[in-house]
Amino acid sequence: MDIRRLAITDEVAFLDFNRLLVAEREAGNVFVETQLVEDFKTFYEKTRREETTTANPDWSTSTNYYAFIDNEIAGRIGCRWELDKGDLATVGGHIGYVTSPKFRQQGVMRTLLRYALDRYEERGINRIFITALADNLPSCKTIESVGGVLQDIITLKDGKTLARYWVTR
Repeated sequence: MDIRRLAITDEVAFLDFNRLLVAEREAGNVFVETQLVEDFKTFYEKTRREETTTANPDWSTSTNYYAFIDNEIAGRIGCRWELDKGDLATVGGHIGYVTSPKFRQQGVMRTLLRYALDRYEERGINRIFITALADNLPSCKTIESVGGVLQDIITLKDGKTLARYWVTR
């Protein structure tokens, strides 16, 4: 498994990954929040820009890392570096992630999550806040497998419940 940021040459792999996730969301998977990307170059430039600056003062700078297996994207993990922005400290957390349907239950996200935790440690961030919908048991188990300790479960405005975890390094 190769873990890295996207390169401009990853367009085909990214668009395949994106289409799989969008199709899954449209088929009713409420845990997938991916939007269709139609212009890869614009998407790529925006994600690179958001590593250092954002268009909205309530948004955190962030870096996305992708796991590649045999030239396919197996998963993505987004590291949001500023927990004090927007609702990240209560709902969003430091990290957001998604695994390709083709690569689930293979340890991809556990590996990506460990990789991301190392990136936080390199930046001197030793307490990482991660959330998951409480009924997304695979996600909750993944967080717990890397040392996530459940803080609490809250009810969101839409009635869904959110499990909130801390990982301390």
